[in-house]
Amino acid sequence: MNHYETVYIVHPAIQEGRLNDIITKFHNKISKLKGEVLYLENWGKKKLAYAIEKQKYGTFVMCQYSLDSQAVKEISQELELNPNILRYLISKIESLDVKEGSNKLEIKDKADAPKSKEVENDVKEESRTDKVEVNEASEEVIENDKESISEDKIEEDA
Repeated sequence: MNHYETVYIVHPAIQEGRLNDIITKFHNKISKLKGEVLYLENWGKKKLAYAIEKQKYGTFVMCQYSLDSQAVKEISQELELNPNILRYLISKIESLDVKEGSNKLEIKDKADAPKSKEVENDVKEESRTDKVEVNEASEEVIENDKESISEDKIEEDA
């Protein structure tokens, strides 16, 4: 079995309960195909870089799972046919890239306050590590973009 990561954007008008249903349906499809969900994270509602189906915002969900390579087409078809999913991206990842943590959905809501200081400290530590990972990743993307731009200019000049 290979490891895959899927990031999909759900329509912003979808309420929390319906979002849980969409994610559960996705998990059930993976289970039916004899796969296993390894990690799930709701990134929340974010502004899109460009409008998709006249929507400026979308709710981002990232899921990592192990699945047979033949079954990925069915997962892709499931996401394609769901009208509530604006876009999706399925990527094959190495087993070392699988994040540790929960494979159950935890909806992060700003109105929900942590109940204990211990939980609050855990949330702060997680947010610090996420920022570091994002910064490192964005630097790599910027460097790669500079290389591709210079290669494009060379091809145009020739």
